[in-house]
Amino acid sequence: MPTLTKLPSSSPKARTVPAVQSPINLEKWIEENRETFKPPVSNRYLYDGRDSEEYFYQLKGDIKVRIREGDRIVDHLVREGETFFIPPNVPHAPVRPPDTIGVVVERRRPPGEHVHVIFYCENCGALVEDIDFDCADIVEHFSKTMLDFWNDDARRTCKKCGTKVPQPQPVKPFK
Repeated sequence: MPTLTKLPSSSPKARTVPAVQSPINLEKWIEENRETFKPPVSNRYLYDGRDSEEYFYQLKGDIKVRIREGDRIVDHLVREGETFFIPPNVPHAPVRPPDTIGVVVERRRPPGEHVHVIFYCENCGALVEDIDFDCADIVEHFSKTMLDFWNDDARRTCKKCGTKVPQPQPVKPFK
């Protein structure tokens, strides 16, 4: 992601310009940083709803991306080497088995912009909860939002049929 660099005020071109990073070898970078990767949430129940598109490129292993279309859930298998594009305002839930690697490209959110974490009932498809929050720090805020939801049985229970949204569990590779 480009960063902004401010030129010295003595410069005749004293303005903010994007700093361009050198190209990287993605496979080499992955190998050098693999130990810092955290396991995926692997959550088939949590849907991300945002007003911008997302682009997936699956490098290693296969994933499933669950899309909310109307009142039903449609599963899209994204195989190794494939790409997948999600338009804005489409609730989706990437389900990543362990040891899969993918690149997700999305726009940078401006400070104060809210995101939605949406939970649907697996049994009847009803909306269980739509959590709107400021996600300034994705690691801290996203994690806290999820933990608050999982720790509250009343919030996790579908008002329509009484089914409780299960907590995420690791998923097995897709065939």
